Amino acid sequence: MIFCRRNEQGSTILEVLIALVILTMLGMATWHAAGVSLRLAGRLHERVRASSRLLQLDDALRGLAGRVCPPYWAPSQLIKTDENTLRVAYLDGDPAKNLILAVQKDCLVMNDQKNIVRYPGFASVELSPAVDREQREFGIAVRLVQEGRQPVSIIVPIGGLPFRSRSTP
Repeated sequence: MIFCRRNEQGSTILEVLIALVILTMLGMATWHAAGVSLRLAGRLHERVRASSRLLQLDDALRGLAGRVCPPYWAPSQLIKTDENTLRVAYLDGDPAKNLILAVQKDCLVMNDQKNIVRYPGFASVELSPAVDREQREFGIAVRLVQEGRQPVSIIVPIGGLPFRSRSTP
């Protein structure tokens, strides 16, 4: 072979040290890449989890709002709000039943007077009636803020509003 000497019996200490330095550098680069990959995977997992929670909340809110069925002669102000609570009358067509949305600390609570569902983990939650251009109520507006994320607004029409009071927002 071209690279071999006749008298060479093994590697010199310098060659061994150079090989160790090269292997150490490769190991450190691999370790750093693995750490970066794990951090990115963790962030991605958290974002997917937060998005999944928002989709579940949106689905549950749309399902509950769809159960609100006021009669044609119902008052135009179906939604009542106070500081941390929003109530919508005529849940399942019954004037005595209300859909209740409440904010408790960092948690949005949805209550249909049968089941209570909590969605924790929000820095702030704002509840208000959704109104059209003529300032007529047509649904529920929920604005959610999560730590380190853009605010998200969910606007849900009430399912059983008479045709006369529905218009495009």
